Amino acid sequence: MTADAFRTADFGGGACRPSLHVSLESLMTPRQRFSQLGADHRRQVHLSLCEEALPTWIDYVQGKRARLRYRDSVVGIRHHVDVELPTDALRSARAGTDLADIAGRYLEPITALQDDDLAFPDPVEFAFYAIYNCFRKYARGDDIPDWLIVNQALSVHDDREAVSRLTRAIDEVRRTTSGNAEDAGPIR
Repeated sequence: MTADAFRTADFGGGACRPSLHVSLESLMTPRQRFSQLGADHRRQVHLSLCEEALPTWIDYVQGKRARLRYRDSVVGIRHHVDVELPTDALRSARAGTDLADIAGRYLEPITALQDDDLAFPDPVEFAFYAIYNCFRKYARGDDIPDWLIVNQALSVHDDREAVSRLTRAIDEVRRTTSGNAEDAGPIR
């Protein structure tokens, strides 16, 4: 069928024109879509992305407990990395409260990372920081930029997966909470 014939064909309801309807949302970048979410939906996306980042940490620490030690350069004390810390931090972020002295337990390794006394491969470090910042935002109420957590959590994975991972997390949150008009975010 030619284009002209298609436009004038009768499909049971008179002449029909092909639809050129394109949703505004389909033209937005995943970052724009994320920014349009309400606070609760952004929280759910953060938790989902951090949940996806956690296996990177777990895979790294499995079988390496003896090697996850470091010496701080200030006083020379040896420390062990608390391998359960990111798991406990994510659990606390979900609960909205510090369930296991997460803030105190993160102090030394965060300082050691910043002082270059402790180092992880980049994806592992991004997972560690993403979960830490998610904990700070949702269990402690610290003012952490929303995009920082997204960026760190997505940096755990291959760059080519970032868009699809974020899009999937946003779509899943919207699918599981459809009908919650309170958190639909602004409409533009």
